[in-house]
Amino acid sequence: MAVPLTALAVIMVHEDYLMSTSILLIRHGETAWNRAKIFRGRHDIPLNENGRAQARLVAAALESRQIDAAYSSPLSRAMETAKIALQPRPIDVIATAGLTDIDYGEWTGLEETEVARRWPEEYARWTAEPAMSQPAGGETLQLVFARAYVALEEIVRKHEGQTVAIFAHRVVNKALVLAMLGLGVERFPFIRQDNCNVSEFERTRAGYVAVHLNDTCHIRQGGKNVLAVDF
Repeated sequence: MAVPLTALAVIMVHEDYLMSTSILLIRHGETAWNRAKIFRGRHDIPLNENGRAQARLVAAALESRQIDAAYSSPLSRAMETAKIALQPRPIDVIATAGLTDIDYGEWTGLEETEVARRWPEEYARWTAEPAMSQPAGGETLQLVFARAYVALEEIVRKHEGQTVAIFAHRVVNKALVLAMLGLGVERFPFIRQDNCNVSEFERTRAGYVAVHLNDTCHIRQGGKNVLAVDF
């Protein structure tokens, strides 16, 4: 007997759902340089105590979730966040070079006000049109966008039908959110990725589906501070 078209559609949708991969995208916890508005980039600055407390709240928020694999930027602020957030799960966090923070070049280690003083034109372009700018000696957003998305797609291919946690950085996470939403880097200023937020996407055969973005309710409900400024 022929299967009715409506039933066939339900079967196809159900099969597609079964093959979807859930991505939990998490920014690392707060560091002293976040709070001081210092450009971090590739410098391996550790979490501060508020950042570690934020990571513990991520662990509580994800307690009921099945997580099959975890990937992180190799930088310690992301790796430490991942290890705290995933306790006590027996999951090895895989360091992934493509998730490393943007290279800020000569801006690395300098306060935002100092960068604005020393490179006024470049800094003004970075704040107004970041997609068209490049920190002195550093990476462009387009380069970050490309390498981070390649890393994401490789991760998804390895874990079809599973749930994967990815821990990275403000710039990298923004680039990944834009890529999954099908937007270009010119929309970078219109995405927030606060410390220890959780964003969730599902990768289906049809593409990425946004479940929620920049969720920090677990941080606020836990009584910990979330910086008001996106930095």
